[in-house]
Amino acid sequence: MLLVVEAVGSYPPVVPWSVPITLVVLAVLVAIYGRVLPRRREQHRASPQESFAALGVGKAMVMTGAVLAGAHTVYVMRYLQLFDAPLPSQRVVQGGVTIVAALLLSGAGILLERACVIKDKDDEDHPASAEPV
Repeated sequence: MLLVVEAVGSYPPVVPWSVPITLVVLAVLVAIYGRVLPRRREQHRASPQESFAALGVGKAMVMTGAVLAGAHTVYVMRYLQLFDAPLPSQRVVQGGVTIVAALLLSGAGILLERACVIKDKDDEDHPASAEPV
């Protein structure tokens, strides 16, 4: 995408501060929900549909964070060599903050996915032996 923008003779826009702020707020909300969901399930206040939707949201957050982090890494690396100029340095700094925010979103998505896992009580009572049966 950077090549297409440069081929047209333009420059890609600077990432606005609203993007990393939004990603961090979303990551915090997803992480909080990931902490609350297991207790809701234990108290039988979470339906199976809610848990299934939470799993889908968790997977979406992991993928979204990973894609955004990867895309912004390419964006930052392109302008890293021009860091001394004002606008490229702004692209690098704001892109770097966005990478961190996107990775936080992925991490929160992983926590939410793990919160959806139900531990089997039979596995806890009878741990797997080293010998095959």
